Amino acid sequence: MTATMERQAPCGVQDLTPRRVALRLLGPLEIMVDSVEVLLPQRKLRQLLATLLVRPNGTVSNEALIRELWGDRPPATALAALRVYVSQLRKFLIRHDLDGRWCTLRTRAPGYQLQVNDGILDTVCFDRLCALAADSERAGHHELALNQYREALALRRGPTLEGLRDSSALSGTALQYDEACMTALKRRIDLDLRLGRHLELVGELSRLVAENPLSEGLCARLMVALHRSGRSGDALGSYRRTRELLIEELGIEPGLELRMAHQTVLADDTVFHLSDRLSA
Repeated sequence: MTATMERQAPCGVQDLTPRRVALRLLGPLEIMVDSVEVLLPQRKLRQLLATLLVRPNGTVSNEALIRELWGDRPPATALAALRVYVSQLRKFLIRHDLDGRWCTLRTRAPGYQLQVNDGILDTVCFDRLCALAADSERAGHHELALNQYREALALRRGPTLEGLRDSSALSGTALQYDEACMTALKRRIDLDLRLGRHLELVGELSRLVAENPLSEGLCARLMVALHRSGRSGDALGSYRRTRELLIEELGIEPGLELRMAHQTVLADDTVFHLSDRLSA
């Protein structure tokens, strides 16, 4: 599966059937039909669709939807307005031949449900691929796990629900998947390190640490990659810079993960696997 989600099969299962529809939350909200984005310009409708999609196939109450659309002080006409927005969203889905074929918007007491066909919602695909990768890794199939994590991470186009993160449920989901993507990235990097690809990782990790200067996990992995590449001095320099930032910005010393990487460099341990040490 690629980032454009152009296959019909459930995530992680090979199938060459063309895909026509993809619903995307791992980045700005996108609705793709035949590889072309279908625009839903009204913000309230985008919020409504996103709120239903973060609970795929589940019923979202009128109260929860009103809170997401209007916050803690909804207008007196909020319920009537919500019904209008639901009607408009249903018409949009029907107009683009989505309703009833790829997803179905239903009235379900005490609110509404958006049933989504298997394999078209990127968050569901991401979760499934990460679960498959974890299973593969536990079984010792490291190359397969690596490819499954890569496939999952390819679904991400930017911050989750970018532009729609100002309501409680959407903000919570966005933070959840941003963190899940970072975790998947670290696990993919650990597998690359385990497979001896430290030289190839130095450039990527240097960029990631520059973009996330307070991330101890990324710095720890950069230190391991540098050390295995014969650049122990650079590894210690990276540790020093990150430690200084942590003290200056947060008032804390490095945590276990970064301290372990530091000790690894000082001990000249070249077979160290960070994920093994942390799970021991």
